[in-house]
Amino acid sequence: MKNILLVDGLNLSRGTLRSLIDADSGMRVAGETAEVGEAIEKIRKEKVDVVVIDISAPQKNGLETFCDIKQASPDTPVLIVSGSDHDSDALPFIRMGCKGYLSKHSRAEQILQAIKVIATGQQYLLAGLKELAVYSLRTGKALHENLSTREFQVFFKLAKGQSVGSVAKELSITSSSVSIFRSKILKKMHFKCNAELVHYALRHHLIA
Repeated sequence: MKNILLVDGLNLSRGTLRSLIDADSGMRVAGETAEVGEAIEKIRKEKVDVVVIDISAPQKNGLETFCDIKQASPDTPVLIVSGSDHDSDALPFIRMGCKGYLSKHSRAEQILQAIKVIATGQQYLLAGLKELAVYSLRTGKALHENLSTREFQVFFKLAKGQSVGSVAKELSITSSSVSIFRSKILKKMHFKCNAELVHYALRHHLIA
């Protein structure tokens, strides 16, 4: 029995997807939550085979949510359901290790199929997106794509204006650790201060 965790409340016929999953003898919905902290707690308490993250809600930062879950449980496969129809928006998620990426316009049955594939450890990408991902890996990375998952977590929170203490509390690490990560981020991205991080994040549409 595969346990599936739904995060951020799927806008695309959430009830239909839950019914499809629960009707499948090999899967069950282990939980639904709109809070990343609750999702991480669930993953730590119970075996979760696939996490489905809906990033179509405009008030949510999908990449940050993905990073938080990826850092907490690196081996748990993640399927991203996006509100964007632009394939290029999928590249950061794919490069950071998500196992699948679909548009919110996908049929519930298609998402169900993706979940089944991902639960076996395989990647699920539509043909056009797979070709784009392969091509992009041959090209140079953007500066932020050189960051580790933990560094990317810290990057997001600093770029949103959070203090070192606030970031430390949210990530359950020490303030000195956050400061060390901040130094590594600035060095890797060739920046001198947080203001440059904010400008970069806005310019690359990483934060609103």
